Amino acid sequence: MWILGYLKMTTTQEQGHTGQIIEQSFEQLLAPYVNFLTFGIDIAAGLIIGISSFLALISFFKILRKSTNEQTIDKETIRLRLARGMLLALDFEVGSDILKTILVPSVTELTILAVVVGIRIVLSWSLSKEIDRHSTIIKDHKGEKKIGPK
Repeated sequence: MWILGYLKMTTTQEQGHTGQIIEQSFEQLLAPYVNFLTFGIDIAAGLIIGISSFLALISFFKILRKSTNEQTIDKETIRLRLARGMLLALDFEVGSDILKTILVPSVTELTILAVVVGIRIVLSWSLSKEIDRHSTIIKDHKGEKKIGPK
């Protein structure tokens, strides 16, 4: 991204009006590729969420026949897998938003995009903390099953 800024600055400074034409044509040349790439990343994120949700639903129906205690641990495992899928999809979306900053023409749109990226980063961070907490709970509970009375 800093390369684009440098190219814009040097071509505009060195060539005046001609530099603006080069700058516009470079952005116009780059725009379809960036849009295509971000569209593909957004689709991948949607597929990850869809597949994770579908697998979680199937796993949920499979555990309904088990005892209540086993269901509790299995539900935590399902939540953990679903959260990992959502976290991966959020990471894809943050990457897509960062790529979109290449094409943002105004400061207002750039500010909005920065806020959206910030919110997604905070969501990713809180989701990863929740995953860590659930992983610890599951490990502790499985350890109790092995150590406990027979």
